[in-house]
Amino acid sequence: MVAVVPKKEIHRLFIYGLILGGLFDIVVISLANLLGEFKYIHYEPFGLMEIHFMAPISWTIYFIIYFYFLPANKTYLYLYVAAGIFYSILFCQMITKLGVLKLAHGIIASIIPFVLWFPVATWGFVG
Repeated sequence: MVAVVPKKEIHRLFIYGLILGGLFDIVVISLANLLGEFKYIHYEPFGLMEIHFMAPISWTIYFIIYFYFLPANKTYLYLYVAAGIFYSILFCQMITKLGVLKLAHGIIASIIPFVLWFPVATWGFVG
């Protein structure tokens, strides 16, 4: 993040990344755990209450970078959001295959959260 986002922008975007990235991840994971949709496994001492410590931190950093590169053009914005959703689904499937995450309903359980999350986070930042 520090290699591509200027320090001043990191300070400006941190609150957006924290709320729309890290805290939103905690809410999604907590809700998914309650509903039995998916949960982290094999996180050993790196978690609390079935939430992996690194996930909210990673999503905060990811969304700081995501918001920094957010395009102004509406057409590109839609493509950018779609690319973010696609990348996140791929990442979710990768950590599922590595045995870090267990999905109750396969790929559907990784598609639905991101299809909701990215447009809401983008709208929350832009609007």
